[in-house]
Amino acid sequence: MGVEGAGLAYLVSSTSRAGMDHASLPSVLSYVYETALEHVCDDEDIDYPQLVTGVQQHVTGIRSADSDKTSSSSGATASNGRLGPAVVAVDRASVCGSFSYSSDNLTIESLGNFSSCRANVAVYTGKWMYECTVLTPGIQQIGWATIHCPFTAEEGVGDAPDSYAVDGKRMRKWSVKPQPYGEPWVQGDVMGCCLDLDAGTLTFYRNGQSLGTAYDRVRTMQPSLAYFPAVSLSHTERCMLNFGAKPFMYPVVGYQPLQSPPSTAVSQEAAYYCSCFTRLCLIAAADGQDGLVFGQAGASTAAARANSTKVDDLAVGVAATDQPQPQAVTAAGALGGLGYSASGCSPRTPAAALGPPFSGSVSLSSADIVLLAAVVLEPLQQLLVSHPYLIHSALLPVLGDAQRENEPQTSRQLQLMMQLLVLVWHQEFNSIMFTVLEALAYRCQISPLLVQDFPYTAGYPHLALAVSLLQHPRIMRLFVLHPDFMSVLEGLLTRKSPSPKDLQTLLPHVWWKGCKDETASEERLRASISIITTTLAKVEQRQYDMLELLLATPFHDPATATTSTRRDDDDDCALLVFLRFLLQKNRGALRDVPPPGLSESTVLMTTFFGLLRLLQPALQAACESGTGPLAAFPVAELLAAADAAAEASPVFDAPRLGGVVSHLARENSLSDLEKQPISVGPVQPPSRVGSTPDNSSSKPYASTVQNQQGTQQGSRRQQQRYVAPPALKDAWVPELLNTCMLLYCWRVGFNYKMIHTLSSSVASSSATLEDLDRMIANSPGGDPARAGTWLIGTRKVYHDELTRDVRLLTLLRVAFFSPGKQAALCNLTTYLATLVTTVSSIPPAAKPDTPAAGSEAANGQPSAAEGQPQQQPQQDGLASPSGNGGSSGEPHLSNLLRYLPVVYVEVIVDYLTASRRCDEQSIVLPSAAAAGSDVAVQGPQAYVAWLCGSLNDRRIANPDVQESLLQVCGLLLDQPTWRSLVEAQPDKAWELVGSLLQVFDSRLWHPASGVLLK
Repeated sequence: MGVEGAGLAYLVSSTSRAGMDHASLPSVLSYVYETALEHVCDDEDIDYPQLVTGVQQHVTGIRSADSDKTSSSSGATASNGRLGPAVVAVDRASVCGSFSYSSDNLTIESLGNFSSCRANVAVYTGKWMYECTVLTPGIQQIGWATIHCPFTAEEGVGDAPDSYAVDGKRMRKWSVKPQPYGEPWVQGDVMGCCLDLDAGTLTFYRNGQSLGTAYDRVRTMQPSLAYFPAVSLSHTERCMLNFGAKPFMYPVVGYQPLQSPPSTAVSQEAAYYCSCFTRLCLIAAADGQDGLVFGQAGASTAAARANSTKVDDLAVGVAATDQPQPQAVTAAGALGGLGYSASGCSPRTPAAALGPPFSGSVSLSSADIVLLAAVVLEPLQQLLVSHPYLIHSALLPVLGDAQRENEPQTSRQLQLMMQLLVLVWHQEFNSIMFTVLEALAYRCQISPLLVQDFPYTAGYPHLALAVSLLQHPRIMRLFVLHPDFMSVLEGLLTRKSPSPKDLQTLLPHVWWKGCKDETASEERLRASISIITTTLAKVEQRQYDMLELLLATPFHDPATATTSTRRDDDDDCALLVFLRFLLQKNRGALRDVPPPGLSESTVLMTTFFGLLRLLQPALQAACESGTGPLAAFPVAELLAAADAAAEASPVFDAPRLGGVVSHLARENSLSDLEKQPISVGPVQPPSRVGSTPDNSSSKPYASTVQNQQGTQQGSRRQQQRYVAPPALKDAWVPELLNTCMLLYCWRVGFNYKMIHTLSSSVASSSATLEDLDRMIANSPGGDPARAGTWLIGTRKVYHDELTRDVRLLTLLRVAFFSPGKQAALCNLTTYLATLVTTVSSIPPAAKPDTPAAGSEAANGQPSAAEGQPQQQPQQDGLASPSGNGGSSGEPHLSNLLRYLPVVYVEVIVDYLTASRRCDEQSIVLPSAAAAGSDVAVQGPQAYVAWLCGSLNDRRIANPDVQESLLQVCGLLLDQPTWRSLVEAQPDKAWELVGSLLQVFDSRLWHPASGVLLK
């Protein structure tokens, strides 16, 4: 390489080295570049042209040593049993049905009832494999087929002769006729499809574990018997294909990919450059060089040691990082740190040999570090651009080892790496780093919970590295503005769920009340729960860190500005943009036949709990002191709009308490008072028996200004209690809360209901198992061995089912009922209960164009506008079904309650039901969920006020909500604690009795009578 081709390494003369320990300089260079380089430096300076030449000679030696391997793996051609182009992809001409494709054409989703396709490459001899990642665990047939295999709307891979497939949903293998085979797959499983045409066998692998030989008589070496990779997917099913463009996650020895990887010589060259770069950063990081400072100060210092013109050129190169001067790289590095001790980073050198073979301290200047890094980074960049495969195989392991399992913000090594990459890789830095983020997102999707890796498992290493990289401003900027930003972010927020077999490994010991198995152990089960809880907490913390980074990142993409955007792009952040995209993408999740393109369920759950954690300060402030951005909730603005813009919003499709939004807007319009933000504050303490309620302080419909004026004393102290998370604007909080509710409606609520169902199933199965044990024990002669075969077989079925349900229930409780999540749900449900109670008590303004307003005026009833307080809140339950006024004895009630989405009540019902269904070791009671907080007192009072006021409110037209309110009332009153809470509020107790008596008129009397007896 001449001087012109050396790049950044020649921008500063060799005399710019300073601060180096002269005695150790040759040994340092020899250690970094793994070759003898004593001739390129002396006691004064480094000869950089000679250094580049020496490194190139060493690389040439690596290529020569690997020349035999390179020739043996020079690429798959027709001479070694392969036919087709070098780049393997889906052959769109072979598609039957309809697919949607990712940007790389390797992730496909079926848009038709049953869609099939082939790859554009066929094989006829040799041993070949490809990987298929299951992104939706439904009906998919994955395998191999000849060109004669017909694809129709009902038949696909495996439904014809000379075609073979596996289906993990139905646990079948297919070749004309299905046969039992394999294990059930789950989302994120990587299926390896290995075809040995020399032996005529086909074997499938699940996450690297062989499922056994599926077929051992595959026809070969006959005309027209070349086999294509082929898949058939049912409606909305998705998978990701890897034919060799990226390294296999679970390669099988002896099988080669359909798309040839880079040659061995090229791979070894890239690995050498990466190892040199790693060793340099180890030395620099150990020496404290975590910030490369350039600018006026750095340039003036270097000018004293080097030619001024070349130093100016270096300053120009630093300015290309798009960061403000004079500390361009330092500003980026301040947010780019992450944590792991300097070890284990070389792809060529064992961890034990990483220590430098010299003693004494080594001090490298910023110019030294940049120039020494550029010697290997510039040729490495060319290799990565020419062979993206190497980004996965060479660069990603280096970055991952620098991160490892430790927390971000502690290691200088990766911070230094990012600064050097920004400096040297000017043009290609963006594309290379986004490929790294894509690879990390994919690994988060497929990484399982592994016992041997606790607690740093379940995608944590990849997620932690992604968070650390996104702390770099330039990487975050290119990330949020990339066209694939949304899909990659969803991958980073995905967690892989375990299969029943995986659960057996995670929870080898199970226990339930009354369990008599010898292998059962409550202590071991609790120990396993503790470990899994710790692991999931680490993953969730990194996911929350990512959401916080997005919250702090402005989004200024003009292409996303639409007329339906609530506010200008200048007011938006990347998190809001992502949330709006997520809501629009999943707005059809509740349909009987869900549309294609829905997000993976763990993405919605992760986002829900992340938002819930982000909203905790606002929820606590509103419940405890009536302050913060949620103290005035714009119900009408967010939930009651019915114009064209509102129809485009996902909340428009949410079921409402009073019916369909379009009908409500036509028949139950809102007054100006109802359109104002609703003031939400702490619940008043219960009144004593025989005392007169203070109605002057119970106007929940007062405006925010009036509420603040009424609580002027001590307001400064209350305002200080709300501390917003960094970068969170008050105007965003109501939208975030509404988004949180929709995510619960679409997915999270399903899991809570599943927990309730499993809890009942476990209790029922446990009782049945005890009965069967008694029957076996009472067998003829008192000998259990003489019990009937059918009785023993029945017990085994119930025992296996109970064991499976206990494992699944345990995992769900760990994921959804951790102490932190329970405290957060307590705050959320307390706020929602107060909000619903407040909305139900709003009196409407007089409406001259409605009969209700006229009759109200004729009867001389004072309106809310005149400031008349409501003396009998329990009369809400006596309102006419229409809500527009009834007889002269019934007040006209607010219509705003009808517009509330059902999920606002469903969250409270699910939480209170969980407090009754689950044992106290798994879920804390509401009164203790926020120990040490005012919410611990406000919560039960808010629940009682909400339940007593809503139980028979005829504005709630949804029958499912009506029944759920009655059921949760009966469940809670089974507990003495809840009965005492109701009895402590006599006015609410009498209101509850009146509502239950009204239930007899319209619903079954048996549930109501049971509650009255309690």
